[in-house]
Amino acid sequence: MISRRKFLLGLTGLGAIGALTAIAPTTLLSGEKHWLVSAASDKKGNFFVAAFDLTGQLMSKVALPARGHEVLAMKSKPGHALVFARRPGNYVLEVDFIRGEIVQEISVAAENRFYGHGVLLDNDKILVTTENDYKAGKGLIVLRDSQTQQVLEQYDSGGIGPHQIALMPSSEHEQTSSNYQIVIANGGIQTHPQQARKKLNLATMKPNLAYMELANGKVIDKFELANNHLSIRHLDVSDKGKVIAGMQYQGASTDEVPLALAHQGETQLQFLKADSDIWRSMKQYTASVCVNSKQNVVAITCPKASLLTYWQLDNNEFLSSHKLKDGAGVTLHADKFVASTGRGQVVSQSNPLTSYQVNADFDDIRWDNHMTSILS
Repeated sequence: MISRRKFLLGLTGLGAIGALTAIAPTTLLSGEKHWLVSAASDKKGNFFVAAFDLTGQLMSKVALPARGHEVLAMKSKPGHALVFARRPGNYVLEVDFIRGEIVQEISVAAENRFYGHGVLLDNDKILVTTENDYKAGKGLIVLRDSQTQQVLEQYDSGGIGPHQIALMPSSEHEQTSSNYQIVIANGGIQTHPQQARKKLNLATMKPNLAYMELANGKVIDKFELANNHLSIRHLDVSDKGKVIAGMQYQGASTDEVPLALAHQGETQLQFLKADSDIWRSMKQYTASVCVNSKQNVVAITCPKASLLTYWQLDNNEFLSSHKLKDGAGVTLHADKFVASTGRGQVVSQSNPLTSYQVNADFDDIRWDNHMTSILS
């Protein structure tokens, strides 16, 4: 680990490895500006990540060593994205979707596991990841030079099982390494690599939403819910700094619980507003959260309930829900919500009060729970 002073100076380097074999991409469409990207699997259980467009054209398909989770666009490198292993995982891969190959594999320390998400800072020079130190039984926020993979800083996340993180907007004219602040969904669930997906601490779990200054690792605020089985997992942040988070309930299947919350400077977390039948219909599980600040709307997918739900950003009110079989990832693409499913469909929707449009249906693709748009 290098000194904080050097980190603040933003050290960069150059390094890339090609550790895995990629599947050759299909022919690219001329004139494409953006592609959608998601981790996926096929009917045979092979894992991969793919780039595609809303016409149903598959641009590139690259094999993964294990199931993927978040895909993070690299704004400084058109056609590139980082692919995160599903938690607890041991890889983050940089994929070049134009060439259809893996160009770098970022490894995790032997005693740690990646926890599925991260953010890029300083024009993609610094990668911030959520990780689990299973020996110490604590969550970590780890900062690396994204090219050399050198660990710059490592902080306690303020909880167990940190999952998705997001960069908070700054009032500063330009964000630098010295004033970045992130919000952390500490899901509260402890795991061990030898037991993989087994949840080891359900009786004592304490999920929270935490805010951290990345210059020093200080957790400047942390908020818990009265119901400690509401695991805070995925989130997004509006242009004005409002955090919307989705939850996955770890209690009794008969319990009726709210599954989404909001926070913007209040002294406690606020549940989004919906009737009990709405919460019941979501089957205690949410996946992707996507905020459209311009339209004042939030989209949340519920795969177990086969629902795509919409909420009003400014007042937290429920707007609508739409049946979407095994709804998975949701992102913004040309100011539209675009959602994927675990059955291979891709749909788009401009108005949450009207029906969505089916844009593509990939017969042998099962999209995973997250999706993003990248510059091609």
